[in-house]
Amino acid sequence: MIDPSEMISWLDRRIASAKTWLDDHGPGSKRPRPENEIAVKEYDIARFEEIKGAYLKALAEREQGRDAA
Repeated sequence: MIDPSEMISWLDRRIASAKTWLDDHGPGSKRPRPENEIAVKEYDIARFEEIKGAYLKALAEREQGRDAA
């Protein structure tokens, strides 16, 4: 199993990469891409953030379980 902290770090990098892409190619940029490509990046960011939230929640619950024991 992948260590949760590694997964969270990977998700942070993927989110940052997608946001950089949007800055470079999103609406209002000098080199905008088609709207469907922009929508896909926005969707990716939302899903990565959702997954990261689930990992953080599970990690917090696991830590609480250890503290209670």
